[in-house]
Amino acid sequence: MRVAQTKTRASVEATSPSELSSASLVPRGAVHPSPISWRDQILYFVLPDRFSDGHEPLRPRFDRAQPAQFRAADRGAWMGAGLRFQGGSLKGIVSKLEYLRDLGVSALWVGPVFRQRADLQTYRGTVLETYHGYGIQNFLDVDPRFGTCQDLRDLVDAAHAHGIYVVLDVIYNHSGNNWFYDVSGAAATMVPYRAWPPYPFHGWRSATGQSTRMIVTLDDGVWPREFQDPDWYTRAGQVTRWDPEPGQDPLDPELEFRRGDVFDLKDFRLGRGDVLGALARVYQYWIALSDCDGFRVDTVRHVPRDVSGHFCGAIHEYAESIGKENFLILGEVTGGGRMAREYLDVFGRNLDAVLDIGAPAEKLAAMVKGLHDPVEFFDQFQGHDILGTHRQVGRYHVSILDDHDMVGRGKRRFAANDTSTLRDQRVANAVSTQFTTLGIPCVYYGTEQSFDGTEARHDPTIEPLYENGSVPLPDRYIRETMFGGTFGAFETAGCHFFDRDHPTYLRIAAVARVRNRQDMVGLSLRRGRQYLREICVASDAFALPRAGQMVAWSRILHQQEVLVALNPSETAPCSAKVTVDRLLHPPGSPLTVLYRAEWSNAELRNPPPEPPIIVHQLGATACVAIDLPAAGMVILA
Repeated sequence: MRVAQTKTRASVEATSPSELSSASLVPRGAVHPSPISWRDQILYFVLPDRFSDGHEPLRPRFDRAQPAQFRAADRGAWMGAGLRFQGGSLKGIVSKLEYLRDLGVSALWVGPVFRQRADLQTYRGTVLETYHGYGIQNFLDVDPRFGTCQDLRDLVDAAHAHGIYVVLDVIYNHSGNNWFYDVSGAAATMVPYRAWPPYPFHGWRSATGQSTRMIVTLDDGVWPREFQDPDWYTRAGQVTRWDPEPGQDPLDPELEFRRGDVFDLKDFRLGRGDVLGALARVYQYWIALSDCDGFRVDTVRHVPRDVSGHFCGAIHEYAESIGKENFLILGEVTGGGRMAREYLDVFGRNLDAVLDIGAPAEKLAAMVKGLHDPVEFFDQFQGHDILGTHRQVGRYHVSILDDHDMVGRGKRRFAANDTSTLRDQRVANAVSTQFTTLGIPCVYYGTEQSFDGTEARHDPTIEPLYENGSVPLPDRYIRETMFGGTFGAFETAGCHFFDRDHPTYLRIAAVARVRNRQDMVGLSLRRGRQYLREICVASDAFALPRAGQMVAWSRILHQQEVLVALNPSETAPCSAKVTVDRLLHPPGSPLTVLYRAEWSNAELRNPPPEPPIIVHQLGATACVAIDLPAAGMVILA
């Protein structure tokens, strides 16, 4: 864990500029240096509206022994609340920095904080607010529901003082629902996609949701003033084809999903240099103002590859010019490993890393639950898939388990529908696998409390399904409120979930302490080579594990090996001999137990001394005998 530093509070301007030309790119205080390697960090992702409002001491904490105690009295109201702002704030996040630091977090990914529309909107007849932050109305201001620009700067400064870096979530593919199309003289929020010509522009969306030709207040239309040009938008209508058609070049900048609106969020005409230059300057401004350490960029595959390269280049150049030598640009690139690879650039001319969303996250979850052959997960790191060579070194991808979108794998968290008594331990095992395999691990808020959000909580008798049988706006169910709002996890209201004694929290924190060690053990887990180990069960020959069997892997750096073993079964113990590097471990040498998932709360906080596990040699194979209880996990070095 990085040592916390004392940092003088920096003051920022109380009023945001209304014109981009007057947005200062001079840093507002001391510039915090970048980490040497992002592989050394543990990310934690929060949606500001859903994480904390800072008033948890005024509310009871959720009681795991009596889960029905705080169940929402009105299920329909609870469901509807999931589509509205809940009240989380930047100050609330500041109040939880010690909670995060003690969990082992060293980098905080903060969902978009920029000003959203003030008026209520509807989507297919349902009232919806952009609580998630991805529908920006003012690109140079913080949403007042989250706080102020000063609150953002205070959060970053406080995080740095706690030894935590900050990554801001940014969007430059589109703006919010800030204007209307003209359809036969009538104002329309959404229209079907058409490649050409652009639809006519009707008017700006006013503070009350009406179409107006004049922008009068800061709640009307879009800001800054430069963005008030209808020709800055493609005006091509709503995307309906989200993937290339057979035979189409997946990198073609003219594909529908690169030119159309994401639902009602209006697409920028990024082929214009002045538009792209303005958006790059917007986010340079936020680096100067906030002193953040990186960006997570939304909807990257919706922008052409060369546009992404120009944007990332402009951000990297500015960051380096003020002393941030390793500013992280992390991209959300849906569409599989082939698409993600096209946007990565090891020389810093495009994205630095991508989120391992979709199939990689699904393989992680399936392996930990014993549903898939472990080889399917580990082969990703051996160059056997399209992104494999990038995964081999661990610095170009961020490992994901739960997240706010769950793209391509159903709207359900890892813990959803798991009624086992060992559920909490299993969730910790999944996160511990992230911590001990290649990549930059990321924990989604609430996972450390075993949140089990799922679209299966939707009640169609209260809110009907869409015509195609799908759940309306299902993302809400994996974006539960953690601090005690009206859309709490587990269908609750009025209670918070910041439980430092939670079995999952304690186990994640214990493994994080091992990973964050400032010695060869910690360094090996963060940067070492990775090997899936062969196992021998009973009298069988050594072989790679099959689905449901003990899974073991090593991380090796120079002369240090760290061995991790996992029992994916939640019902039965398992035993196996596991291979280790025989050059590093001669017969009779000991391996020390650094962590066991079955330890008590007290042992997790203060690991007990245990007899070492002795290396044996069977023929030419060096191995150790490991016994694990159901859902057991052990780390040895």
